Amino acid sequence: MIELIEEAKLYIKQNPQYKDDVFLSLCSLNLLNAAIKKDEYKYVLSYGIIKPSVSKLVEFCVTHQDDKLAEELYYSQMERCMYIRSFGFQFSFHNITITNDIKRFIDSDLNIFVKWDGIKLQPIAKELFVLAKKLKNKTICDAQITEFHKTLSGK
Repeated sequence: MIELIEEAKLYIKQNPQYKDDVFLSLCSLNLLNAAIKKDEYKYVLSYGIIKPSVSKLVEFCVTHQDDKLAEELYYSQMERCMYIRSFGFQFSFHNITITNDIKRFIDSDLNIFVKWDGIKLQPIAKELFVLAKKLKNKTICDAQITEFHKTLSGK
């Protein structure tokens, strides 16, 4: 798991260019968020690494919405939570740093309410991370991601 954490830390430093890059970044952040909650990994992680990286990715997505790098973006001010859907998976991140670009998005008509779909992704963080790497390396296709999501959501 340490190797995956170190790999995920590298991926979150990269600037996404394509939808699969955003998915890999989200899966990396999800893996790190899951790992930091476990005592055995707290020494290699901090929220000082994770939270700014989430904000950086969100800022990139909201400033490049025309590129359709994410399927949904929604920030709930009440919950202080950012929801991002990618390849059908809804990622959520609480208490991110609100930059000027993110604030403009929050206050805009583009911040369209979405309901949390109830699927917790942290328990399957490792599987999602591996799946995202396979997608990025072109060893699986979009349809296989969709099929995995359907299995997970029971649809």
